[in-house]
Amino acid sequence: MKSKKKILALVLACSMLFITACKSGDTGSTGNVDSTGGKVADNGGSTEGTYFNHLLDNEPNTLDAQRGSDIYGNKIVNNINEPLLRMGEKEDGTNEILPAAAEKYEVSDDGLVYTFHLREGMKWEDGEPLTAKDFEYGIKRAVDPATGSEMAFLLDPIKNFAKLNGAEGEVNMDELGVKAIDDLTLEVTLENPATYFPTLVPFRVMLPCRQDLVEKYGDKYGAEADTVLSCGPFKVSEWTHNSRVTLVKNDDYWDKENVHVETVNLPIMSDTNTVMNSFSVGEVDAVRTALPEWVDKFKGMDEVKNKDVAIPSVGYLAVNHNDEFLKNDKIRLAFSLAIDKEGLADLVSKGVQKPATGWVPGGMELDGTDFRKDAGDVYAKLREDNKDLKALFVEGLKELGKDEDPAKAEITLIYTNAPITKQISEFIQQSVNSKLGTNIQLETMEWPILSGRVQKGDYQLAYLGWTADYNDPSAMLTLFMSTANAVNTYWKSDKYDELIRNAIKATDSKEALKNYEEAEQILADETVIIPLTHGGSIQFYYDFVKGMSFNEFTTTGFKTIDTSARK
Repeated sequence: MKSKKKILALVLACSMLFITACKSGDTGSTGNVDSTGGKVADNGGSTEGTYFNHLLDNEPNTLDAQRGSDIYGNKIVNNINEPLLRMGEKEDGTNEILPAAAEKYEVSDDGLVYTFHLREGMKWEDGEPLTAKDFEYGIKRAVDPATGSEMAFLLDPIKNFAKLNGAEGEVNMDELGVKAIDDLTLEVTLENPATYFPTLVPFRVMLPCRQDLVEKYGDKYGAEADTVLSCGPFKVSEWTHNSRVTLVKNDDYWDKENVHVETVNLPIMSDTNTVMNSFSVGEVDAVRTALPEWVDKFKGMDEVKNKDVAIPSVGYLAVNHNDEFLKNDKIRLAFSLAIDKEGLADLVSKGVQKPATGWVPGGMELDGTDFRKDAGDVYAKLREDNKDLKALFVEGLKELGKDEDPAKAEITLIYTNAPITKQISEFIQQSVNSKLGTNIQLETMEWPILSGRVQKGDYQLAYLGWTADYNDPSAMLTLFMSTANAVNTYWKSDKYDELIRNAIKATDSKEALKNYEEAEQILADETVIIPLTHGGSIQFYYDFVKGMSFNEFTTTGFKTIDTSARK
C-alpha cells in the first residue's frame, strides 16, 4: 500500500521545532503560534556553555512516555529517551529512518516479523544497562489497558493488540507480539503486514521503560524530575511545575559527540505576546507564528531567518455524543455547518492556515499522493443538502423533546486560557449565534484541567488541536477507532473500524484510498468531531541557530541543534 520511500516521523503533537503526536489545547496544534524558544536569564535559565533557549507552551501532564499524550510532555520525553529508530531530515526536507538504539533491523519475507538489533554498551542515567527487555516492557505497558495509555492505538498493527488492549480485567501480555530474544535483540510480530510500521517506532509508546522505577514510584512515575531516568541525548535537571524545565546534555549517551548544546532552557510561557516579545529582543532563539503583525516584524529583522512550515495538524471541536443536546445528529450537524471556517482561518493567520475540508490535513500522503486532494471536501454535499441550518437545529431540539427556542439551548464550549484560543472560541460563538440563534457559553481553563475533563467526558464542546504522528491518513483516522482512547467523544462504529482495518491491510493504494475516504465521510456525516482549520506556520530563528528541523515528521529533537556561533 505505502511506498517504502515514504517515511514518517514525529510531529506532535503539535507545536515546536519538531512536532509530536499528540493532542494540544492551544495554538501550537493549529499552527497559530508554534514556538521553539524560551526566555532565559531572568527566568533562572542556564547560560553556561552552549545553550538553546526554547519553551513549553503549557505544563506537561507527565513525563511518563507510555501514559502521556500531550505535546508539552512529549517534547521532553522525546529528548530524554532513545527510541529504536529516529526520523531524520535530509537536505531536501524529506525524511529518512535513522538508527538509534537499534543499529539495524530486518523484516521477514512475509512482512510480519521485525527484528531489531540494539547497540552494545548503552545505559540509563543511573548506569544500569539499556536492554531489549526495557523496550519489551515499555511497549507491553503501553498496550496493557491498566496503564490507560491514550496513545496505545498507534500499536494496533502489533499481533494481538486489539485482543489485549480492549480486554477487561486481567490480560496475559505474553500474548502480545513483542519479545526480547536476548538483551540486544527485540522481535516484534504484526497481525498483518503494515509497511508503515517502521515509521511508528520512534513514538513514545515504543520507548523503553524501567519496570523497577514504575513499581517503585507507582502513579508518581513521571510526575517529577526525579521519578524518571534518561537514556537519551539529554536528562532533566529541573522541573519546577508551571514555571520551567531544564535539560542538560547526557554524558553517558552513546552518541554524545553529536549532541551540540550543553543546556536546553524550557520556561513555560503560554502568553503569545510574551513569547513574541522575548524573541524580538533575543531572549528566545526560535519561534513559530502565523500572526500577521509578528510575521511582518520578524521578517524585517536582519539577523533572523525564516522558513514556511506545513503543519499536518487540525484545530477542531471535540463533541460529546453522550450530552443531552449533542447526542442528536441534527444538532451536531447544524453546529458543524454553522461555523465560518474560512473566516476563522483568516482571523487567526491571514491565510497561512486553511479552512478544514475534512479531518485529515492537507499534505498527508497515501502512497506518494496528497490524500486531501484526492478525498476533496467531505462537507460539500452536506452544505448543499442543509441550507436552513436554524431549521435543522430546531428539528433536532424537537426530536429531543426540548424547548424549540434555540436561545434556550444550554451548550458550553471549553477552551484553554491562551489569548488566541479565546479569539477562536469567541469567533465560534458568534458564528453559531448568527446562523442558529443559540448562544454558546464559553469557559476557559488551564490545559491539564481541560484535558482531564475531556478524558472523563465532563464537557459538551471542547476546542482542541491534533497533529499527525506520521505521514499517512491512518495517523489521523485511527484516532476514532473503538480501540483508540485519543479523543473521548463516546462515539463508536463497527463499520468505521472495519473500513480503517481494511485500509491498513490493503496492499493496493486505490483500495486503501476508497476505505479511508468512506471512513472520513462517516466522521463528517455523523459529526463525530468538527474540524475547523488545518495548520501552517512560519519558523523564525536567529542566524546562529544551526540544525533546525522543518519537516514536521522529524524526531531528532534538540540533538541536532547547534548554537556555538552565538555571539
